Amino acid sequence: MGRDELKRGERKSTSFWSSLWPGKVDVKSIEQMPFVDRQECLKEIWLSEVLTGWERSWKSERAKELYYAGVPVMLRGKVWGMSIGNDLQIDQSMYSELVQLARDRRAQCAEDDIYAEKNRLLAKTVEHLHIDVPRTMPHLEMLQDQQPVKISENVGKVLEAFLMLRPDIGYSQGMLFLSSMFLLYMGPEDAFVAFTNLLDKSRLLDFYQNSADKVELYMNAFAQLVSEKLPKLHGHFVKLGVEPSMFLLNWLMSAYCRVLPLDLASRVWDLFVSEGDTILFSVALAILESLQEELLTLDFDSCLRTLSQLRKRTMDQDALIRGIKKIGLSEKRIDDVLGKCSRK
Repeated sequence: MGRDELKRGERKSTSFWSSLWPGKVDVKSIEQMPFVDRQECLKEIWLSEVLTGWERSWKSERAKELYYAGVPVMLRGKVWGMSIGNDLQIDQSMYSELVQLARDRRAQCAEDDIYAEKNRLLAKTVEHLHIDVPRTMPHLEMLQDQQPVKISENVGKVLEAFLMLRPDIGYSQGMLFLSSMFLLYMGPEDAFVAFTNLLDKSRLLDFYQNSADKVELYMNAFAQLVSEKLPKLHGHFVKLGVEPSMFLLNWLMSAYCRVLPLDLASRVWDLFVSEGDTILFSVALAILESLQEELLTLDFDSCLRTLSQLRKRTMDQDALIRGIKKIGLSEKRIDDVLGKCSRK
């Protein structure tokens, strides 16, 4: 996905696709298009069919098809923000106020030993945050005209603002990947609004708050889903002693930002923001299904190495997205499995 290709696509003054009635474009045919044409076609369809009349169209079957086809890069920030919504009614001006509050707190902690003692947990958390940021940035391949240092600075500010707003939740390294992903496609104020609203209604909070019992429950539930959807692979994993916590925890904590190539992770996020947490489990099952034949031939160490090095693999994006759709997990099914596992 070349940056120059994207720019050339954006500079087109006229487009073949804009001359078509968007509804006539078969989403399946878009997969066959070169990158620039695909982006241009999707942009025209999203603008004409979804973003115009958002409230009545974004949950339609046509919109669902378009999320699976991929949100065009130039509209991704806007679409993600609108998909997540702002149920918390966060004013963008709140971001600047919270960033300033965090700056003031750090200064007070540095100058006043008594204040630092009272806020030592916050100070320690902020310190850990700033240590983690540069370690996280190498995982990000830039898709836009933003320098890594700029995203790094904004990640720190977004997460500091979140800490000021939600000290009850605190900080987890996985949050770095989520906030970084938002910052690739939108400004820091919008990223803060989207990040905060997403976490407020996400199961990921159970992972970020180190709720060991709940995390174990999710791992057991996923093992149950693997046994249902991929019984041969489940049996192989049981024989080898491969447990979901050995790979799935890393996948979920970063919502796949850390483990998949960034362009593919972005496609996964198109589905994540529109369908919610359930899609994260569907993605895991689809990945395992795509690797099943290979994994069945591997020993314990090789299985874990394969599952931890997905970024190094050449993966067919459209094939994986089709696999995710085929898995078809529902929120109710996830809740049923979680309930069943909790009663064991």
